[in-house]
Amino acid sequence: MEQLRYFVFNKKRDYESGYRNGIRLTGQGIALEEGASQNGTFISRLLDSGEEGNQWHRAVIRSEDYGDDSIKFYIYCSDKDEVPVDGRLCPWEELICDGEVPLEKKRRLMEPFLAHIVQNPRDILLYHARGRYLWIEVQLFCQAGFLPEISHMKIYGGNRSFLSYLPAIYQTGGKEDFLGRFLGMFEAVYQDLDEKIEGCARQLDPEVAEPEFLKWLARWVGISNAHLWPGERLRRLLTGIVRKNLVRGTREYMEHVIGAFTGERPFFLEYCDIERYRDNPAAYQSLRESYAWGPYEVSVFVREQAVSSLREQHALKKMIEDMKPAHIRIHLVILRPGIYLGQNVYAGVNSMLVAYERVNLRGMSAIPSIVGAAEAEPKEEREI
Repeated sequence: MEQLRYFVFNKKRDYESGYRNGIRLTGQGIALEEGASQNGTFISRLLDSGEEGNQWHRAVIRSEDYGDDSIKFYIYCSDKDEVPVDGRLCPWEELICDGEVPLEKKRRLMEPFLAHIVQNPRDILLYHARGRYLWIEVQLFCQAGFLPEISHMKIYGGNRSFLSYLPAIYQTGGKEDFLGRFLGMFEAVYQDLDEKIEGCARQLDPEVAEPEFLKWLARWVGISNAHLWPGERLRRLLTGIVRKNLVRGTREYMEHVIGAFTGERPFFLEYCDIERYRDNPAAYQSLRESYAWGPYEVSVFVREQAVSSLREQHALKKMIEDMKPAHIRIHLVILRPGIYLGQNVYAGVNSMLVAYERVNLRGMSAIPSIVGAAEAEPKEEREI
């Protein structure tokens, strides 16, 4: 089957070669510039199908819009790569990118080649777009302070045309007749199915798999709580998880999972780490009471900065309970930044000075510092 020709806009470099006014570049696409009063305009580079009179098939757009009036597409087609401007032939690429030519003049020159006008498109069939070259003008409009974005554009330069599989009598109406347009909808469905089947192998790679497929991958490797993981952290976890499953239930496996969720390596304290202090009864008793009461007790220390919200802390506790061995009891200790009485402080981990706070005794009285008391006293001028 003939390879489908298409052009993709899905990264910053794809938009740098066009014209932009009031538009900023993002990691994957374009967005209305912050502070823009009303709207912004982007005009793409010329897309060359390589064939005169080419019938363009469809365009698939992924965007974040705020109503039908926030995004507007103008699609132009031409068999020539140049246009008469002020008595001379000017290449379309030069005209589009020329910042000295007013935008209104560009639009007047492009108007005779306009094929489609679409508001907030998702998936459109380009019935009237016929010509070797195609380019797109995108207008973004601010809606109640919200700035629309476009993250992906895919333009198909040709299709298989289901009409070619029918008897000749059905093809007499040309490519723009009703039957051709009607079959075009089914061609688009089969196009998407073919591409998904062809690219299904890439879904097994956590680094490039689609976000909705990551949860399926997580189930296949025994991660039952994938819904608790943000997308990028789940990708980080699934990378190399097959090898880590060989040591599932061990400290190494737990370090990998917790580290992937928090973004930093956790600290573990097991009962065997305390046994070395048995010759020091006072220290040994203190450590047992603070961290591990028996041989099946383990303490896991995570900095508060790594799991700053209560939701993340509860999610981490649930994950630890799901992956720990059944006979092991694990205590999750969240290390607050700063030195506080009665809390765990470790040099180089959370031993930092914090803002001054007065000591409260049972909520009834406070012990102010000398510095705090001096700053609180009103300054009075004394007469000599």
